[in-house]
Amino acid sequence: MFNQVRHAILPLALRRAQAGDELERAVLLIESLSRHWLDREPLELLIISPQRDLELIEMRLARYGNIAISVHGERDFFPRFSRFYAMPGWYRQQLVKLLVPAVLGIGGYLTLDSDVFCVDDFGSTTFVKDGRALSRWEPKSHHDWWQQTARFVGVPHDVSAHGLSVTPNVLHSDLAHQAINHVGCGLFDWQTALALRLVRKIGRVPWTEYALYSCVAELTGNLFEYHVHWDDCYCRDSQVLSEHSSIWHARDFDRRAHLARRNPRAKFIVVQSKANLPIERVREYCLILDSGAQGWQTEVVSQ
Repeated sequence: MFNQVRHAILPLALRRAQAGDELERAVLLIESLSRHWLDREPLELLIISPQRDLELIEMRLARYGNIAISVHGERDFFPRFSRFYAMPGWYRQQLVKLLVPAVLGIGGYLTLDSDVFCVDDFGSTTFVKDGRALSRWEPKSHHDWWQQTARFVGVPHDVSAHGLSVTPNVLHSDLAHQAINHVGCGLFDWQTALALRLVRKIGRVPWTEYALYSCVAELTGNLFEYHVHWDDCYCRDSQVLSEHSSIWHARDFDRRAHLARRNPRAKFIVVQSKANLPIERVREYCLILDSGAQGWQTEVVSQ
Protein backbone atom coordinates (compact mmCIF):
# COMPACT_ATOMS: atom_id res chain seq x y z
CA MET A 1 0.00 0.00 0.00
CA PHE A 2 0.98 3.66 -0.03
CA ASN A 3 2.99 4.92 2.93
CA GLN A 4 4.70 7.70 1.04
CA VAL A 5 5.68 8.89 -2.43
CA ARG A 6 9.40 9.55 -2.34
CA HIS A 7 10.35 8.60 -5.91
CA ALA A 8 9.66 10.15 -9.30
CA ILE A 9 10.43 8.78 -12.75
CA LEU A 10 11.25 10.85 -15.83
CA PRO A 11 11.80 9.21 -19.23
CA LEU A 12 13.97 11.60 -21.22
CA ALA A 13 14.82 11.02 -24.89
CA LEU A 14 16.48 13.86 -26.77
CA ARG A 15 15.05 13.97 -30.27
CA ARG A 16 17.73 15.36 -32.55
CA ALA A 17 15.69 18.28 -33.89
CA GLN A 18 14.60 19.39 -30.40
CA ALA A 19 17.32 18.06 -28.13
CA GLY A 20 18.17 21.45 -26.66
CA ASP A 21 14.55 22.27 -25.93
CA GLU A 22 13.89 18.88 -24.31
CA LEU A 23 16.92 19.32 -22.07
CA GLU A 24 15.96 22.85 -21.10
CA ARG A 25 12.48 21.68 -20.18
CA ALA A 26 13.94 18.92 -18.02
CA VAL A 27 16.20 21.45 -16.33
CA LEU A 28 13.17 23.66 -15.68
CA LEU A 29 11.22 20.73 -14.24
CA ILE A 30 14.03 19.73 -11.86
CA GLU A 31 14.50 23.33 -10.77
CA SER A 32 10.81 23.54 -9.94
CA LEU A 33 10.88 20.25 -8.00
CA SER A 34 13.79 21.51 -5.92
CA ARG A 35 11.86 24.66 -5.11
CA HIS A 36 8.79 22.84 -3.83
CA TRP A 37 9.92 19.53 -2.31
CA LEU A 38 9.24 19.90 1.42
CA ASP A 39 10.75 16.84 3.08
CA ARG A 40 14.11 16.73 4.83
CA GLU A 41 15.05 13.61 2.88
CA PRO A 42 15.51 14.24 -0.86
CA LEU A 43 13.10 13.30 -3.61
CA GLU A 44 14.61 10.38 -5.56
CA LEU A 45 14.36 11.31 -9.26
CA LEU A 46 15.07 8.49 -11.72
CA ILE A 47 15.87 9.67 -15.25
CA ILE A 48 15.81 6.94 -17.92
CA SER A 49 17.28 7.79 -21.33
CA PRO A 50 18.61 6.16 -24.50
CA GLN A 51 22.30 5.32 -24.25
CA ARG A 52 23.21 7.98 -26.84
CA ASP A 53 21.82 10.77 -24.61
CA LEU A 54 23.43 9.86 -21.29
CA GLU A 55 26.61 11.92 -21.55
CA LEU A 56 24.83 15.11 -22.64
CA ILE A 57 22.19 14.77 -19.92
CA GLU A 58 24.78 14.17 -17.20
CA MET A 59 26.74 17.23 -18.33
CA ARG A 60 23.76 19.58 -18.48
CA LEU A 61 21.71 18.82 -15.39
CA ALA A 62 22.28 20.94 -12.30
CA ARG A 63 22.29 19.17 -8.93
CA TYR A 64 20.18 20.29 -6.00
CA GLY A 65 20.56 19.31 -2.37
CA ASN A 66 16.96 18.14 -1.99
CA ILE A 67 16.65 16.23 -5.30
CA ALA A 68 18.67 13.01 -5.61
CA ILE A 69 19.05 12.51 -9.38
CA SER A 70 20.15 9.21 -10.86
CA VAL A 71 20.47 8.90 -14.64
CA HIS A 72 20.17 5.43 -16.20
CA GLY A 73 20.39 4.14 -19.74
CA GLU A 74 17.44 2.20 -21.12
CA ARG A 75 19.79 -0.75 -21.52
CA ASP A 76 20.04 -1.02 -17.73
CA PHE A 77 16.47 -2.33 -17.80
CA PHE A 78 15.82 -3.47 -21.37
CA PRO A 79 18.25 -5.95 -23.02
CA ARG A 80 19.99 -4.82 -26.20
CA PHE A 81 17.86 -6.99 -28.53
CA SER A 82 14.55 -6.43 -26.72
CA ARG A 83 11.46 -5.65 -28.82
CA PHE A 84 11.22 -2.56 -26.65
CA TYR A 85 13.62 -0.80 -29.06
CA ALA A 86 11.39 -1.55 -32.07
CA MET A 87 8.53 0.47 -30.57
CA PRO A 88 7.93 4.16 -31.29
CA GLY A 89 9.40 6.52 -28.71
CA TRP A 90 6.05 7.44 -27.14
CA TYR A 91 5.37 3.80 -26.26
CA ARG A 92 8.90 3.26 -25.02
CA GLN A 93 8.46 6.11 -22.55
CA GLN A 94 5.19 4.57 -21.39
CA LEU A 95 6.85 1.24 -20.69
CA VAL A 96 9.67 2.90 -18.78
CA LYS A 97 7.07 4.29 -16.36
CA LEU A 98 5.85 0.77 -15.61
CA LEU A 99 8.86 -1.50 -15.87
CA VAL A 100 11.55 0.52 -14.05
CA PRO A 101 9.51 1.07 -10.85
CA ALA A 102 8.37 -2.58 -10.99
CA VAL A 103 11.97 -3.84 -11.23
CA LEU A 104 13.21 -1.54 -8.46
CA GLY A 105 10.19 -2.09 -6.20
CA ILE A 106 10.10 1.56 -5.14
CA GLY A 107 6.51 1.62 -3.86
CA GLY A 108 4.59 4.82 -4.55
CA TYR A 109 6.01 7.02 -7.28
CA LEU A 110 5.27 10.12 -9.30
CA THR A 111 5.33 9.95 -13.10
CA LEU A 112 6.81 12.94 -14.92
CA ASP A 113 7.58 14.17 -18.43
CA SER A 114 9.83 17.03 -19.45
CA ASP A 115 6.81 19.24 -20.20
CA VAL A 116 5.62 19.08 -16.57
CA PHE A 117 6.36 21.86 -14.10
CA CYS A 118 5.84 21.95 -10.32
CA VAL A 119 4.04 25.07 -9.04
CA ASP A 120 3.31 24.38 -5.37
CA ASP A 121 4.78 22.70 -2.32
CA PHE A 122 4.46 18.96 -1.81
CA GLY A 123 6.10 16.19 0.18
CA SER A 124 6.13 12.44 0.49
CA THR A 125 2.65 12.26 2.06
CA THR A 126 0.88 15.00 0.07
CA PHE A 127 -0.73 12.47 -2.29
CA VAL A 128 -1.39 9.77 0.33
CA LYS A 129 -4.57 9.34 2.36
CA ASP A 130 -5.05 6.40 4.74
CA GLY A 131 -2.62 4.21 2.84
CA ARG A 132 -3.99 4.97 -0.61
CA ALA A 133 -2.95 7.41 -3.33
CA LEU A 134 -4.76 10.61 -4.27
CA SER A 135 -4.14 10.08 -7.95
CA ARG A 136 -5.45 11.77 -11.07
CA TRP A 137 -8.43 10.25 -12.91
CA GLU A 138 -10.26 10.76 -16.19
CA PRO A 139 -13.57 9.48 -17.62
CA LYS A 140 -12.96 6.43 -19.78
CA SER A 141 -15.33 7.90 -22.36
CA HIS A 142 -12.67 10.52 -23.22
CA HIS A 143 -10.31 8.19 -25.11
CA ASP A 144 -10.71 5.12 -27.32
CA TRP A 145 -7.65 3.51 -25.76
CA TRP A 146 -9.71 2.53 -22.71
CA GLN A 147 -11.90 0.22 -24.75
CA GLN A 148 -8.90 -1.13 -26.68
CA THR A 149 -6.99 -1.85 -23.48
CA ALA A 150 -9.98 -3.42 -21.72
CA ARG A 151 -10.39 -5.85 -24.61
CA PHE A 152 -6.66 -6.65 -24.58
CA VAL A 153 -6.58 -7.21 -20.81
CA GLY A 154 -9.85 -9.13 -20.72
CA VAL A 155 -11.88 -6.89 -18.44
CA PRO A 156 -15.36 -5.45 -19.21
CA HIS A 157 -15.27 -1.89 -20.52
CA ASP A 158 -17.50 0.39 -18.45
CA VAL A 159 -17.85 3.65 -20.37
CA SER A 160 -19.28 5.39 -17.28
CA ALA A 161 -16.24 4.55 -15.14
CA HIS A 162 -13.01 6.45 -14.68
CA GLY A 163 -9.39 5.32 -15.01
CA LEU A 164 -6.04 6.76 -14.03
CA SER A 165 -5.21 9.74 -16.20
CA VAL A 166 -2.04 10.66 -18.06
CA THR A 167 1.23 12.15 -16.77
CA PRO A 168 1.76 13.53 -14.17
CA ASN A 169 0.21 10.97 -11.87
CA VAL A 170 0.84 8.86 -8.79
CA LEU A 171 1.25 5.08 -9.20
CA HIS A 172 2.56 2.13 -7.18
CA SER A 173 5.25 -0.32 -8.26
CA ASP A 174 3.17 -3.29 -7.02
CA LEU A 175 0.43 -2.56 -9.55
CA ALA A 176 2.95 -1.72 -12.27
CA HIS A 177 4.53 -5.14 -11.72
CA GLN A 178 1.07 -6.72 -11.74
CA ALA A 179 0.22 -5.11 -15.10
CA ILE A 180 3.45 -6.31 -16.74
CA ASN A 181 3.02 -9.82 -15.39
CA HIS A 182 -0.52 -10.05 -16.70
CA VAL A 183 0.45 -8.93 -20.21
CA GLY A 184 3.29 -11.46 -20.27
CA CYS A 185 1.37 -14.48 -18.98
CA GLY A 186 0.27 -15.80 -22.39
CA LEU A 187 2.13 -17.22 -25.37
CA PHE A 188 4.49 -14.25 -25.63
CA ASP A 189 6.63 -12.27 -23.21
CA TRP A 190 5.11 -8.92 -22.26
CA GLN A 191 7.23 -6.84 -24.65
CA THR A 192 6.37 -9.06 -27.62
CA ALA A 193 2.68 -9.06 -26.70
CA LEU A 194 2.56 -5.26 -26.52
CA ALA A 195 4.58 -4.82 -29.72
CA LEU A 196 2.26 -7.17 -31.61
CA ARG A 197 -0.72 -5.23 -30.34
CA LEU A 198 0.75 -2.07 -31.88
CA VAL A 199 1.14 -3.80 -35.24
CA ARG A 200 -2.42 -5.12 -35.18
CA LYS A 201 -3.85 -1.69 -34.30
CA ILE A 202 -1.90 0.58 -36.65
CA GLY A 203 -3.47 4.03 -36.68
CA ARG A 204 -5.06 3.57 -33.26
CA VAL A 205 -3.79 3.69 -29.68
CA PRO A 206 -4.17 0.08 -28.49
CA TRP A 207 -2.95 0.69 -24.95
CA THR A 208 -1.33 3.23 -22.65
CA GLU A 209 0.61 2.60 -19.47
CA TYR A 210 -2.18 4.03 -17.30
CA ALA A 211 -4.89 2.04 -19.06
CA LEU A 212 -2.91 -1.19 -18.66
CA TYR A 213 -2.24 -0.37 -15.01
CA SER A 214 -5.90 0.48 -14.31
CA CYS A 215 -7.52 -2.36 -16.27
CA VAL A 216 -5.31 -5.10 -14.83
CA ALA A 217 -5.92 -3.79 -11.30
CA GLU A 218 -9.67 -3.78 -12.02
CA LEU A 219 -9.44 -7.36 -13.22
CA THR A 220 -7.48 -8.36 -10.13
CA GLY A 221 -9.77 -6.37 -7.85
CA ASN A 222 -7.13 -4.34 -6.02
CA LEU A 223 -7.29 -0.94 -7.76
CA PHE A 224 -9.05 0.74 -4.84
CA GLU A 225 -6.83 -0.94 -2.29
CA TYR A 226 -4.07 1.32 -3.64
CA HIS A 227 -5.97 4.35 -4.97
CA VAL A 228 -8.66 6.58 -3.48
CA HIS A 229 -11.86 6.36 -5.58
CA TRP A 230 -12.18 9.06 -8.24
CA ASP A 231 -15.30 10.58 -6.62
CA ASP A 232 -13.26 11.42 -3.54
CA CYS A 233 -10.11 12.48 -5.41
CA TYR A 234 -11.85 15.18 -7.40
CA CYS A 235 -12.73 17.12 -4.24
CA ARG A 236 -9.55 16.64 -2.19
CA ASP A 237 -7.40 19.55 -1.04
CA SER A 238 -4.35 18.13 -2.85
CA GLN A 239 -4.66 17.74 -6.62
CA VAL A 240 -1.92 16.49 -8.91
CA LEU A 241 -2.59 18.76 -11.94
CA SER A 242 -4.21 22.09 -12.67
CA GLU A 243 -5.97 21.22 -15.94
CA HIS A 244 -7.27 24.68 -16.77
CA SER A 245 -3.83 26.27 -16.34
CA SER A 246 -2.03 23.74 -18.51
CA ILE A 247 -1.10 24.56 -22.10
CA TRP A 248 -2.05 21.84 -24.56
CA HIS A 249 -1.88 23.84 -27.81
CA ALA A 250 -0.13 27.05 -28.89
CA ARG A 251 -3.53 28.71 -29.32
CA ASP A 252 -4.15 28.30 -25.57
CA PHE A 253 -1.10 30.28 -24.55
CA ASP A 254 -2.05 33.95 -24.88
CA ARG A 255 -5.45 33.54 -23.21
CA ARG A 256 -4.15 31.47 -20.30
CA ALA A 257 -1.04 33.60 -19.86
CA HIS A 258 -3.30 36.66 -19.63
CA LEU A 259 -5.55 35.04 -17.00
CA ALA A 260 -2.59 33.52 -15.11
CA ARG A 261 -4.82 31.44 -12.85
CA ARG A 262 -4.51 27.90 -11.57
CA ASN A 263 -6.28 25.56 -9.22
CA PRO A 264 -4.73 26.55 -5.85
CA ARG A 265 -4.91 22.91 -4.70
CA ALA A 266 -2.89 21.64 -7.67
CA LYS A 267 0.84 20.96 -7.50
CA PHE A 268 1.72 20.65 -11.21
CA ILE A 269 0.92 22.09 -14.61
CA VAL A 270 1.76 20.89 -18.14
CA VAL A 271 3.05 23.02 -21.00
CA GLN A 272 2.95 20.57 -23.91
CA SER A 273 6.15 20.40 -25.89
CA LYS A 274 4.02 19.87 -29.02
CA ALA A 275 2.79 23.46 -28.61
CA ASN A 276 6.31 24.46 -29.81
CA LEU A 277 6.57 27.46 -27.49
CA PRO A 278 10.04 28.97 -26.98
CA ILE A 279 11.57 27.83 -23.70
CA GLU A 280 11.79 31.46 -22.49
CA ARG A 281 8.01 31.84 -22.78
CA VAL A 282 7.47 28.49 -21.10
CA ARG A 283 9.63 29.54 -18.18
CA GLU A 284 7.93 32.92 -17.81
CA TYR A 285 4.48 31.34 -17.83
CA CYS A 286 5.42 28.69 -15.28
CA LEU A 287 6.94 31.24 -12.93
CA ILE A 288 3.81 33.39 -13.10
CA LEU A 289 1.79 30.46 -11.78
CA ASP A 290 4.45 29.30 -9.32
CA SER A 291 3.49 29.96 -5.70
CA GLY A 292 7.13 30.11 -4.60
CA ALA A 293 8.81 31.88 -7.52
CA GLN A 294 9.40 35.24 -5.88
CA GLY A 295 12.42 35.40 -3.67
CA TRP A 296 13.28 31.76 -4.21
CA GLN A 297 16.80 30.63 -3.61
CA THR A 298 17.99 27.07 -3.20
CA GLU A 299 21.35 25.48 -2.70
CA VAL A 300 22.92 24.20 -5.89
CA VAL A 301 25.42 21.42 -5.26
CA SER A 302 28.57 21.42 -7.36
CA GLN A 303 28.80 18.55 -9.79
